[in-house]
Amino acid sequence: MSPTLVRHLFRRLVRGRRLLGMIALASVPGILAWVSMSGAAGRDAATRQIETYHQVTATVTAATLSIAVLVLGAATLRDERDGGTLPYLFLSPVSRLGFAASAWLATTGAAVVVAVAGWAVGGLGLLLTAGTLEPGVPALAASLAAAVGYSALFLPLGYLFSRSILVGIAYVFVWEGILAAFMPGLGASSVWRTAMSISADLTTLPDEALDVLGTVAPGVGGGLAKLAAAVAFGIGVLVWSLRARDAV
Repeated sequence: MSPTLVRHLFRRLVRGRRLLGMIALASVPGILAWVSMSGAAGRDAATRQIETYHQVTATVTAATLSIAVLVLGAATLRDERDGGTLPYLFLSPVSRLGFAASAWLATTGAAVVVAVAGWAVGGLGLLLTAGTLEPGVPALAASLAAAVGYSALFLPLGYLFSRSILVGIAYVFVWEGILAAFMPGLGASSVWRTAMSISADLTTLPDEALDVLGTVAPGVGGGLAKLAAAVAFGIGVLVWSLRARDAV
């Protein structure tokens, strides 16, 4: 792994209007949750507000955060390629695995910035309406887990495909949104369901939020194991593609 390469790629991802746009996109669930929670009143208002928060973040975040990380992941190496600087990065004295791991770490760092910023909006709404931030901690764990997993899967797309965004959207909406929902055996391949399995083990979620899991069982250990497998798979694909194109 090359710290210099990590810093270079990370700095390119976290500057400019693209980062602000992805933070705005990742903030949509928090804004929707905030507005929805504000309408609750009465003796059990705090309980309903917390349930609403979990329902919104468990469902809407699956689309907004995944697309935000997709844009960042696809851009990590595509920006270098389009700018004509990718060949110079390949000249660095680093192995294929080191190059791939460095690119993934940079992408993950940028994705975590977006995930935390987006979560903070909903967390602020939760604090101001329900008077507590504690229910937001499991949601933060899910967002961080999703940022790590999606970064690994979407990073190779920008290197392998010219229409990487379309490929990534197909995964998010067709594979995760449709196939994994109707074919129980594919549930474990969903990054968001894996992330939600971690969150569901840290708190008691309402039924509407638990429905997102499908057949995936809650569990921090199992979620982390599947997350590690997704990272290994994504980095492995990038290493293979670098070797196939004799880039590093």
